[in-house]
Amino acid sequence: MYLGYYLPFYLLYVQAKLWSYPSLTRLTIVIFVSLILVLIINQLRNLFFEAKYNQDDQTFRPFKERLESSINDILMNRNNLSEQNVLNEFESIYNIKGSRRGLKFLSKLLIQANLKSKIGKVAFNDNNYNIILNTYGLINFWELELVSNNLNRIFKAKKNLDDLKSNYQQQILHISAHNLPNRLNNKGPQKISKTENHEPYKFLDESFINEFNPLDEILVHQFLMVKADAGRLPLLSRWVRNSTNTAFRIFMIKEISFFNQRGCGAILASLLHNEPCNDIRLAIIETLICLKHKQSESHIIACYHSSNKKVKKAIIRAVTEFKTKFGLEFLNEIFFESKDSALKEELIQAMKIIRNHRDTETQEKTTTDTFFEEALTKQINYQIG
Repeated sequence: MYLGYYLPFYLLYVQAKLWSYPSLTRLTIVIFVSLILVLIINQLRNLFFEAKYNQDDQTFRPFKERLESSINDILMNRNNLSEQNVLNEFESIYNIKGSRRGLKFLSKLLIQANLKSKIGKVAFNDNNYNIILNTYGLINFWELELVSNNLNRIFKAKKNLDDLKSNYQQQILHISAHNLPNRLNNKGPQKISKTENHEPYKFLDESFINEFNPLDEILVHQFLMVKADAGRLPLLSRWVRNSTNTAFRIFMIKEISFFNQRGCGAILASLLHNEPCNDIRLAIIETLICLKHKQSESHIIACYHSSNKKVKKAIIRAVTEFKTKFGLEFLNEIFFESKDSALKEELIQAMKIIRNHRDTETQEKTTTDTFFEEALTKQINYQIG
């Protein structure tokens, strides 16, 4: 009773005391008290969730050993079981289908079994393994996690999908390639665009240092599509220059072509001379052809002699597309150097295309050739007949 009576006076006293201080001191006190309140609220929140987690864990703990034993029995069983057999076995222990915790625990046990099988410790029944996956839709469960607004959950889901793969790897990639983009297009872009607002491209720098698989390609392509639709897509040549992962670099080069980033043309051309990997050279040349970047022709031609046959054919194709006088002289020069009859045939066809194009241009301009151009034309005509 006395507290209720005196409380208003205490509050008025604190208010008067606070206003007696300078404004900077008052601001400091308000911030300090606010931080203390936030800290207390956060601690109470952590205690609440910890208690809730412990309660759920205690509820689920008695079923863990029984589930693990049942999974091992099913995987080691030489007889091929049906989905109904598997469902009856597990649901008699715990309702896994209605529990995220149950599905995650089931995934964990299957991943452990898959790992033991890969290193040769055990040999399980592949059919029963696939039956468990299909019965509980574990692949679909983790694919839905890929459209989360949390990058940690996305990469955890990707890792689990990779770890769950066994002999049916291509089947999973087929499902991912056809279903995942549709889900992302329908309900994912809004979520993905909200992730990592301050550093939206940081995961591209850090996540693909050692590995880049087809599922990664789907995820990254959809992410870039979202950014492109929002008008916030940067030049992708940054990752071509900085990355050390060959597969990731080739993918980014192809994405430059897909998004028609003409501003990357000069950067890609400058990388050709010092690039030792023929696959990357090939991707760069094909992208420069798609970008119609004629200014890169000298860079492309410069790496002809140090490239393999596949890249050489791409270089000839690039020169044919650009249809310049410089390119025509180059084709004429390498025609005499080449000893490969198939390559010579391609050179002849390329020179025919360029010659016809230049003849058409000459007729339109109605100008006479110089003595040098006439001599070059006669020489090429003699070669191609």
